[in-house]
This record gives sequence, C-alpha cells and structure tokens, in this order.
Amino acid sequence: REFMDCDASKSFYEVLAASFEDATAVNPVFFILSPGVDPVQEVERLGKTIQLQANVNYWNIAMGQGQDTIAMSRLEVGHKEGHWVMLQNVHLMPKWCRELDKKLDHFIAEGSHPYFR
Repeated sequence: REFMDCDASKSFYEVLAASFEDATAVNPVFFILSPGVDPVQEVERLGKTIQLQANVNYWNIAMGQGQDTIAMSRLEVGHKEGHWVMLQNVHLMPKWCRELDKKLDHFIAEGSHPYFR
C-alpha cells in the first residue's frame, strides 16, 4: 500500500525515471497500460536526458507482421552497443515472446552493454 500511495502522487514521468534508475541491462522495463495510454513521449523525453536519438540508439518497434525480424536485429545491436529498444504490442505475438525470452537469456549469459535497455 505504501508503494501505491507513493506512486499515485507522482506523474508518469517521475515513476518512469525512478524505474529507469532501478533498471539494468538484464532487468527490462515492462509497461502494462490501460487502453489509450501511450508512454512513448515520456520514454523519449527520458532518453533525451542521456543523449538517446530515435533511429540512432533508440528504437521504437510496433510489433506485428514482419516486425519480429526487425526487433531481433535491433535487440542484437542494442545489446552490444547500449541502445534502447522499445517493443510495443508484444501481447499480439505470444509465440514470438518465447523466442524473445530465450534471446534475452542469451544476452545475459553473453553480457550486455551496461546501457542496453
């Protein structure tokens, strides 16, 4: 309850920034959202504070047909070079999520760049 009360008084950006401080290259950040909520602007705002640039070292991929290959490619580069990769709508691809889980385990074993998210 104490945690809920604390977060209820903060903006989404404040909660995101605090979550980022707790995140590591091996602890991804997941957003479970209500319909109509879009965290992209706030994630990009936070990313700018650490010099992230869209399509350079920050990738936002809306999952759907054909995006699985692109996502895996961006994750592979991101894990090596310290990029952020945001995958939207992963709930639409439950079978692919198993591949994602295996890939993330592989990254942990291999050792990801410390800035990878």
